[in-house]
Amino acid sequence: MAKRQEDDAPRLSRSGPVTAAMVAAKAGLSRATVTHVLNGRAAEMQIRPETQQRVLQAARELGYRANALARSVRTGKSGMIGYIVDDVHYEPYWHTLVGAMAEAEQEGFTMKVLTATAETFAERIKQCMELRLEGLLLRVVLDKRPLYDEANRAGIAVVTVDDWVVQPYGIRVSADDSKGCCEALEHLIELGHRKIAFISSGFESQPTEGILDREGLFLREMESRGLEVPEGYIARERMYVYGRGKQEVHDASSGLAAAEALLNHPAGRPTAIFCWRDEAALVAMQACQRRGIRVPEEISIVGFSDLSAAWLSSPPLTTCASPWEEMGQTAMRELMRSLKEGFNPTPQEILLPSSLIVRESTGRVPA
Repeated sequence: MAKRQEDDAPRLSRSGPVTAAMVAAKAGLSRATVTHVLNGRAAEMQIRPETQQRVLQAARELGYRANALARSVRTGKSGMIGYIVDDVHYEPYWHTLVGAMAEAEQEGFTMKVLTATAETFAERIKQCMELRLEGLLLRVVLDKRPLYDEANRAGIAVVTVDDWVVQPYGIRVSADDSKGCCEALEHLIELGHRKIAFISSGFESQPTEGILDREGLFLREMESRGLEVPEGYIARERMYVYGRGKQEVHDASSGLAAAEALLNHPAGRPTAIFCWRDEAALVAMQACQRRGIRVPEEISIVGFSDLSAAWLSSPPLTTCASPWEEMGQTAMRELMRSLKEGFNPTPQEILLPSSLIVRESTGRVPA
């Protein structure tokens, strides 16, 4: 029997973890070159892009996995991105996290999720420094200056997510609510509505450098169309979620009171109510149902956010979809770019447009 011809390339054992030497043999390159690429030092060592791709392709084919612990000890970098969030239960924030996680995994990074309150924020900042995070995504309604100061001293790249207030440090990725607000009002006006009210957050408005919150956007869009907003046609609510041990208490009483104030308005009931978020819109629909007011036959209701409950409600809620997952993806891409090109702490902003989703809670103005 003829002897089988051996391959020129050396045989690579699959009995153990794939090493840089095995990748080098597969790619036909020096071990030093492969090590530089796998350790993220290709640009520093001026390795050509085509050579980098050759290394990465060989690594993928062999199933190479970096030893994160060894890399951390060797380089002083953890390969870990932090994500600090102040309300771990709120659905949109998890959509943002999912988008960020997908991008991080593609780049070979892991994510550490940290929850923070006003009482624990200082400890979370300390924890971030101790973990030697390579970057940080931040979504908290707190005074973030102490964290920015620490991150600046430690050279940690920070991207702030879903915050309409201009930040003094790093990149801010947020939703541009103006597009959704404009589309919502255009939709209502096309249906013949002119008596349009608004349920607002009840939070203190703090416009910064010309940036308007949703209430401000509503007023601006109404004015630009020559539509009057009678006194009292803006009602404010606060919908709280109280944590009590392992239980939560959802208090919608202020939302119901805001909706009732509009339904009982002395100048006449509005034909449409635009709400600052879906929860307020869903409560407004409850208020209408309690009084036997049909939605959308007698009144139209629009929300903002596009929660899962929006399309499950009865009727399904017309709402402005915020780009939650895209914000997470974009924030992580910007963080990765900062790690590769060098982080610039100078404030920058990236706004992603919201958009209207028309469902069944809006209809033509009643005769």
